[in-house]
Amino acid sequence: MAHGDGQSGIADDGTDSAAPSQSRPEAPTLAQGTLVIRTWWEPDHVHGFRARVTSTPPVEAEPTIVTTADPEEVLAVVRRWLIARPGAVN
Repeated sequence: MAHGDGQSGIADDGTDSAAPSQSRPEAPTLAQGTLVIRTWWEPDHVHGFRARVTSTPPVEAEPTIVTTADPEEVLAVVRRWLIARPGAVN
């Protein structure tokens, strides 16, 4: 049992003697990342759609860059990125 000043509820060792003795569960670490889609039109091409998808992983690492002329590929990259997020449902 921790002993303190009897007034503040703080024990001599700095712990809160009024708090339950059970340890609190750790909060989950939330993975974060960024996904940026830049699109533009190149009029000199038959299929002028262009896109660059830049994504950063939740940890310190180099970003992934995908450049494409296919809108379906943009959607596939976004889908893969979203599925990789913690808690995502496939």
